[in-house]
Amino acid sequence: MPLTYRFTTPVYPAEILYINCIPQYSCTNDCLFCSRPRHAPTENIYEKKAGTSLHLAQQPTVDEIIRAIEINIRPTDKEIAFVGLGEPLQYLPTVVEVLKYIKKRHNVKTRVDTNGTATCTYPDAAAQLASYLDEIRISVNATNAEDYRKLCRPRHPNAFEHVVSFVQQCVARGIDTYVSFVVGFELSRTREEYKKFAESLGVNEKHILLRKYVKSIE
Repeated sequence: MPLTYRFTTPVYPAEILYINCIPQYSCTNDCLFCSRPRHAPTENIYEKKAGTSLHLAQQPTVDEIIRAIEINIRPTDKEIAFVGLGEPLQYLPTVVEVLKYIKKRHNVKTRVDTNGTATCTYPDAAAQLASYLDEIRISVNATNAEDYRKLCRPRHPNAFEHVVSFVQQCVARGIDTYVSFVVGFELSRTREEYKKFAESLGVNEKHILLRKYVKSIE
């Protein structure tokens, strides 16, 4: 199973080992702008750049992920990040155990990219992550619940409120917290609106990421 991979661009250098723990591209949202496959592997921009399929038939165990890390990590790696096509923090217990292992065995930065809905299932998610996670990047993508519902089509009720709370909890716990918003999409707000909203959550101005919308592969 493709449990680790690399994704080299001018912005993201090769010294990052990415972990994929997401079975069948599963996610708690169904965002209108997202090009992830919904059911079976299909060509998409992310996997094309990564040079590998990220489809997992089933959820990997902690031991399987650790084994993949030890096989594929390089002495020059500076970061290990949980990123994939879907939502990694659906599997918070697995992520926490792997992060704990990484911090014991490797001198690298740890990171998770997430849609921020973890507290819908795990109310203490930020507390569980805080001791082992250096950086978190949370895709917020909206400034109010109605826009979020239309754009991100969440599976959980009150998802936007959970995302907002999770951002604030991560900041309070001392995790280096970034938030991102997609711009250039039909439901997007202005850059200034996103910036003002993120700052109201306690996010540092330098940690506000505006991601340009990229169309799916036709």
